[in-house]
Amino acid sequence: MISTPFNSDDYRVYPKRWIYLLAVSMINFSNGNTWITYAAITFYTNNYYSNNNAALFFNVIFMVLSIPVGFLACWWIDKFGLRSAYHIGTWANFIGNIIRLVASGTFIDPSIRFPIAITGQAIAAFAQPFVMFLPTKLAAYWFADNERAIANTLSSMSNPIGIAVMYSLAPVFVNKTTPKNFFNMNIAVTAVAFIPVILSLFITASKPPTPATPSRAENSVESPSFLDGVILCFKSKTFIVLSICLGGGVGLFNALYNNLQPALCVKGYSPTFNGGMGTLLIMSGLVGAAISGIIVDKWGKFEKVMKVSFCVAGVAAASLSICINYEGVEWWVVLSIFVFGAAGFSIYPIGLEMGVEATFPVAEATSTGLIIMIGQIQGVFYVVMTNLAVGKPDPHDMAIQTCVDQNDQIHTVLTWKWPFLIWLACISVLIMSFVAFFWPKYKRREYEAAKRWNEIE
Repeated sequence: MISTPFNSDDYRVYPKRWIYLLAVSMINFSNGNTWITYAAITFYTNNYYSNNNAALFFNVIFMVLSIPVGFLACWWIDKFGLRSAYHIGTWANFIGNIIRLVASGTFIDPSIRFPIAITGQAIAAFAQPFVMFLPTKLAAYWFADNERAIANTLSSMSNPIGIAVMYSLAPVFVNKTTPKNFFNMNIAVTAVAFIPVILSLFITASKPPTPATPSRAENSVESPSFLDGVILCFKSKTFIVLSICLGGGVGLFNALYNNLQPALCVKGYSPTFNGGMGTLLIMSGLVGAAISGIIVDKWGKFEKVMKVSFCVAGVAAASLSICINYEGVEWWVVLSIFVFGAAGFSIYPIGLEMGVEATFPVAEATSTGLIIMIGQIQGVFYVVMTNLAVGKPDPHDMAIQTCVDQNDQIHTVLTWKWPFLIWLACISVLIMSFVAFFWPKYKRREYEAAKRWNEIE
């Protein structure tokens, strides 16, 4: 028996794939901007929009809407492809930003600012599943098998990078000196949202004329229908463990971003430092994700990389949960957040790829969408649970806090010792479950390896 390589002319990658990667990355970046716009300026947001929970609602509506819209997006992407999903997500994100921009003007009556703004936020939130489910689809159809993980890393990490940039820039626009500068801030966010609209002119096809890999060839195994794909996913023990643990990680990240700024300001850390920590969390994650993406593209060690990274992130989470209760330990906070970001975010993009591997031939948007939706469900739970566990600060904390400047808002300053301990406990349970029960099979890679080589008798 002689083994011969599968005809390489059957597969091809196109230079246009990099334009597609840029477009998908930019819409994820913009949607991340939109989602987290108000998280780093919680108290100014609540005051400007005349609602004590405005910042919380702006954040949570993304998580809540992603669940029902997520099922629609999964089905749509698998049925109609990447092109139409990109256009839906891009335009919904842009229109939502236009409405938010109008609502943030000082010419709008303060009593109706919040209803208008939350409407725009909801429209942008509708876009989120359509754009966040695209990276694995893009990587599977347009990139070679040794490029998929890094392509998925770049596009999927663009969303948290957008979050980090906005978390850092929001306090520059809105602060003690300019507490009502929301209109200018939203001009900047809307301008960024217009870039993917321009790039949409180049998104003209959902898949290339010639497939990039054997798993995308016309004669490859056929993907099941959307409903059958969902059923197959939940029949897979590997996928269930992955979706709960990786999804839980996404949810706990959302809770951390929501709670980090108020937890730091009550201990006297400056608004600039607080915003910088949000940026550091993501930027360190980009480094970790890039390294892990290169490793799995070259050696395919998905499971080992994820387990090691998860454990390191757990140690950093424990460190952060302790140092967050002390003032004047900037170095400790920086170190904890850097390590947590680098280790924690390296799990996300390769985890999405692992979801595709474990559920092959289920369509990519289905497995990715289910993981993200499960993460958003857990995110709502973690945000609500941790906010219910807050306490009242002691006189010393009240004297050093940098959260509010006005006495009539002093009641909104809270302590976050117990919320962070609950957060740590949840992370610990997820890590132990993942290490003990996650033992995957690389179904897509095994299929492609078998198809590349034909046995000829």
